[in-house]
Parts: sequence; C-alpha cells; structure tokens
Amino acid sequence: MGRTPVKDIINTIVNNDLLKDLVLSVAVIVAAFIFLRLIKIVSKFFHKKVAARTKNEVDDKIIAIIERTARSGIIIAGIYFFFLSLNSVFGDVFYKYLNSFLYIFLVLAIARMVNSILQVLYLWYSNKAGGELQSKLRDDFGPLLRRLIIIVTYTSAVVTILNHFHQDISSIIVSLGVGSLAIALAAKDTLANMISGFLIITDRPFRINDRIKLESGIIGDVHDIGLRSTKIKTFDNTLVIVPNQQIINEKVTNLSYPNAQIRVAVEVGAAYGSDIDKVKNILVDVCKAHPEVLDFPEPAAYFINFGDSSLDFKVTCRVAKWDRQFPVAEEIRIAIYRAFEENNIEIPFPQHVVHLPDKK
Repeated sequence: MGRTPVKDIINTIVNNDLLKDLVLSVAVIVAAFIFLRLIKIVSKFFHKKVAARTKNEVDDKIIAIIERTARSGIIIAGIYFFFLSLNSVFGDVFYKYLNSFLYIFLVLAIARMVNSILQVLYLWYSNKAGGELQSKLRDDFGPLLRRLIIIVTYTSAVVTILNHFHQDISSIIVSLGVGSLAIALAAKDTLANMISGFLIITDRPFRINDRIKLESGIIGDVHDIGLRSTKIKTFDNTLVIVPNQQIINEKVTNLSYPNAQIRVAVEVGAAYGSDIDKVKNILVDVCKAHPEVLDFPEPAAYFINFGDSSLDFKVTCRVAKWDRQFPVAEEIRIAIYRAFEENNIEIPFPQHVVHLPDKK
C-alpha cells in the first residue's frame, strides 16, 4: 500500500508497526466523526438558505435523504479506512473483499437515495393534484407506482453490481424481456384499461359527480373512476361499468364542464289561430317567474314549427346546476299549462277530419 502524509507523521513518532496502525485507525475514527459533524453543519446551512424559502416540504425531505445517505457513506468509509489502516494485520485478501463490500454498499446506498427521492416527489405530486385525483393516485395507482419505482431502482442497482464483477447479465436481461412480453400479451386488455384509467385521472376529461354522455348513448353521473373501469350512475339509479379503454376511444360529452350551468328546453304546442306573440311572452314570463332560472342568459321563446295539429314553440332558459335540469323543466311545464288555461290558449291534441262521401 502507498504511504500517506498522516502515516509518515506517525512513523516518526511510533516505531512499532502494529502500534502505528492502531494509532492511524484511531485517527480515522476521529476524522469520521469530524466529517459527520461537517455534514450536519452543511445540511443546516442548505436548509436555512434554500429549503426555508419554499412553502412545501419537498426540498426539506430531499435534503434530509441526502444527509442520511452522506452520513451512512461516511460511517462506512470510516470503517473501510479503519480496516485499511490495519492492512498489515488482515492482509491483501481481506483488502480485496473490503473493496468489493464498499462498492456494493455505495451502489445500494445510491439506489436507496434515488428511490426515496422519487417516492417523495410522487407523494408531493399526488398531494398537489388534490381532490379525487389525489385519492385515486394514492388508492388505486399508488401501490402499483411505488412498487414499480422500487423494482426499477433496485433492479438497476443489482445489474450495475453484477456488471462490475464481470458477471454475464445479458441472459438475465433477455429473460426479463421475454417474461415481460409474455405478461404483457397475456394481460393486454387489463394493461390497456389500467393505462386508460391513468390517462383519465391525469387528463381529467371528467371528474367524479360530473354528468357525462357517451357516444354509445349512456348518460349518467360519474360515480367512480377505478383502475380498470369507470362506473356511471344512470337516472334509473343503476351502475353501468364501462372499461376505461372504451371510454378513451369514445367521444365523451361532459355536461358539467366548463361549469355546472345547463340549459332547460321545453316544447309546447298551441292551437292554430293563437296569438304567436302572446304565446311567446307567456312562455318567457313563466321562465322568469321560476326562482331557479338564471337572469343571464335571459329566457327566450321561439316559434319552431307548423305541426300537424298545433303551432309548435320552444322556450329555453338556464339553471345553475345540471342536476336540476329535469325537475325545473317539469315545474315549467306545469306553470305553462296553468298560464295557458288562464289566458284561454288551447293546447291541441292530434285529431283527424274524416270526410264521408255523399251517397246521394
């Protein structure tokens, strides 16, 4: 082993080789404690100058992870140099194994640090997302993503260690690739639904309690967005379970977006001969009198068609919440019927005039 300045100084003081090695090992332990103290001071400095300026705790946790890794590294380095200073006692073979142990420890320590930092960033993102996205990331995708981070991180560490010791890892990588391909082919539908569910949660085309309409004709309120499927509560109070992949591939109309307001449209017929302007004014007044109808945009009535038995009208207005669309429409129909009765406007029913031939 090469000589060091510290060992030269000790040689001038102590003549016995074993005693020199013991004194040097004690110096290594003292130096390790000094470095641990320096790490603590540097960590506090970064915490005050950098982490304290931010509102979240992400940087605090990352600094703590790096400090913990550095402290562990210094302790192991201290142990390494302690035994290295006693090389005359243990011999070169022990030194060779000691080098291998140090390399393995450093790779695993770095893998642990990277894994911990990624876990902190994942938790920070899931908390930042808020609402049902936070819940879904934690409950449905959380365990899967966290395990995936652990597997990728430590698998990379093991491959790095094996490669360092000149072990053939090509067969292991090929086996992992073939196994992954077999699993992917066997569970392609499940994986497709899981990926689609993740896209729905992150892209957020709709959220829980939104009212949506699918291209297939399904209309209802989003009850739950799961890992494999989305549950839609219909007006019949039944749950329709739709695979996430199907939803991704369909055109989805979100009736609750960009806000909860929704249009109420009511069609009604008036008998031929009725005053059209009067009918339109009655329809608008009925909507304005309803307490849940919004002032803007104002209600409007339209003469839309010459029907077989009636003049057809449509009145439109808006309400603040989509789940009030049908109740308000019913109440407006009732009010229109009563207003027509009060103003002697007939609501006709279909009728046919039959002409009988004259037998004379």
